[in-house]
Amino acid sequence: MSKFETIISSRSDLDWCWYLRKQGQIGEALERTLHDIGVMQPGGWAHWRNSTMTDTGSPVEMIFSAHGKCLSLRTEVDDPANDPRGRVAKVCDFIKTLGHTLPPEGLREVISAAQGDADLRFGAWLGMDKCATGHSATLYAEFPGTAADLAELVSSPKVTACLNDLGADAAIHMLSFDAETRQIALFCETTLDPKTIVPKLAEVAQVPAEPLLETIAQILDAGASALGKFGFSFTMQADGTPPLLSLQLSSKDLFANDSVIGSIVRDYPGDHVTAYRGLADMLCPAPTGQMHHGDISLHAQGKDMPLLSIGLAAPWACPLYPI
Repeated sequence: MSKFETIISSRSDLDWCWYLRKQGQIGEALERTLHDIGVMQPGGWAHWRNSTMTDTGSPVEMIFSAHGKCLSLRTEVDDPANDPRGRVAKVCDFIKTLGHTLPPEGLREVISAAQGDADLRFGAWLGMDKCATGHSATLYAEFPGTAADLAELVSSPKVTACLNDLGADAAIHMLSFDAETRQIALFCETTLDPKTIVPKLAEVAQVPAEPLLETIAQILDAGASALGKFGFSFTMQADGTPPLLSLQLSSKDLFANDSVIGSIVRDYPGDHVTAYRGLADMLCPAPTGQMHHGDISLHAQGKDMPLLSIGLAAPWACPLYPI
């Protein structure tokens, strides 16, 4: 090697930057915002401790949705090693910076009361959706199951009745607020078998249970070892119509590796595949015992096959901060 040659070290976020920039102006806008947050820095990924958001520890997760028109992601807004109690305020600050109206003060007070003295895992995350026609932001706030009695302050009467009926068989763990639609969603996990609980949930949302159960069965038949963690969410409608229902399945609990779930996502109806494949194909195999894929969400749409969305962790390596 000539003494005049320079050794250029590889940026830790090189693949990630390349992916975002291939998405055009929308991807570049997301990259700039991630730099503003601090999760990405001029020299690469910030030296943050691994996140609990993704199985690999990545602090950013892309969300690909069938028929989705936006590029969507969820991100940490601070080093996960720091106290998560100030995380809701930080997310709200970024929502305001992005030009959106803050969550109502009453909702923020409910979240503050719910988090209280609980042992928080992440506090809050920021969701961002960018499209050619506009953008939105979402607050994902940790909602400890011990504060279930506060949920009725932000949910519809039928959702409250359903959760009360399920009791200990379902626990709330997160609340979301979409700054554009002003919709609130409650996310729960349950120990019940889908065949038992999905008809009850579908009744609240006034949708048939069969398409949801059939889709779960197809996913299980595609090579799943066991169902594992099972969740659901209700999104409250401001006009008083029935809430929107979504089911959540854990990729890691279902499948042995990323390749199996990847095949399912590619074959599932929808126009999400191009952007999904662009990221999935560049990912190196996840470390043993980990997966890049996150939760699979099935969004009920009446008698039709549910829409699918899938989380996929951004390329990430954090050797200085092992789990």
